[in-house]
Amino acid sequence: MNKEELLAEIDAVCMMLYQNNEHVAIGRISELLNIFQDMIQTLSQDQLQLVGNFAVVMIQELLKAYEKQDMYGMADCLMEKAVLFVSFYYGEE
Repeated sequence: MNKEELLAEIDAVCMMLYQNNEHVAIGRISELLNIFQDMIQTLSQDQLQLVGNFAVVMIQELLKAYEKQDMYGMADCLMEKAVLFVSFYYGEE
C-alpha cells in the first residue's frame, strides 16, 4: 500500500469510527495494525532510533483502544499518531 492509499484508508476508517460504524471499522483497524507492524519491522536502524519509540507508543495506544472497543480512542490515535508515523515512514520528517 502506498502513502496516499494508506492515508486514505486511515481517513476512511476514522470516518467510520466517528460515525459509529464500528462493525466495518474494527476489521479494518485490525488490517491497519498489521500494516503498521510490518512497516515498523522494515525501518532501518537510523529510522528506528528516530521514530522507534513513537511507533511503539502508537501501536500500544491503538491496541489498547482496540481491545476496549473505544471508537473515539482508535480514531484519535489514527488521526494524530498514525498519520505522523506514515509521513515519517515515507520520508517527510
